[in-house]
Amino acid sequence: MAKKIILGIVLAVVALVAFNFVSTGEITLIPTTPLSAEARAFNRLHERFVAATHQLNQAEKAPGVSGLDTSADAQAALTELDQIEKELQELKAK
Repeated sequence: MAKKIILGIVLAVVALVAFNFVSTGEITLIPTTPLSAEARAFNRLHERFVAATHQLNQAEKAPGVSGLDTSADAQAALTELDQIEKELQELKAK
């Protein structure tokens, strides 16, 4: 009987976290105010910026370690950063 109660509580917590993630875009147990469409778009741009910056840093470090040509990786990261900047300007214009 105790296992069923614990399982029910765990499922309820998982369902609550999933609902909060879908509605706010954040993994939280207690819901906060829902983010506006612009805030969600900004958060997605921020996540892409962090990933592109990491990719660029890795492309800069790799030649020193392995001697491989990573100019294509660096160029792809810079292109992504340019695209993010354009989308951020469009978002600011709204």
